[in-house]
Amino acid sequence: MAAGRRALLGATVLVALGARAAPRVHEVSIRDMRFDPAELRIQLGDSVRWTNREKRTSHSVLFAGLESERLLPDESWGGRFDTAGRFPYGGGPHPEMQGTVIVET
Repeated sequence: MAAGRRALLGATVLVALGARAAPRVHEVSIRDMRFDPAELRIQLGDSVRWTNREKRTSHSVLFAGLESERLLPDESWGGRFDTAGRFPYGGGPHPEMQGTVIVET
């Protein structure tokens, strides 16, 4: 069997078995006292990075039981999501800031 044909067969088998794409890093900007996007749908194993895009204000990202350090302008914080579900979060010092990460399998 020619090498090109074996590669095509291998790719077809992976698709048929439901092979997952490589994990991705998703970006959330913090600006104008809000998270953008406020709701983010990701796949299991993906990561999210929050970056403070404000000019003068520090922010944190607050999940139940976990809060980032204060992020100064242009600083980032994030992590990988290894559990499916809905994960609401807010801004630690700014409770009016709300967001949700939805992790799908």
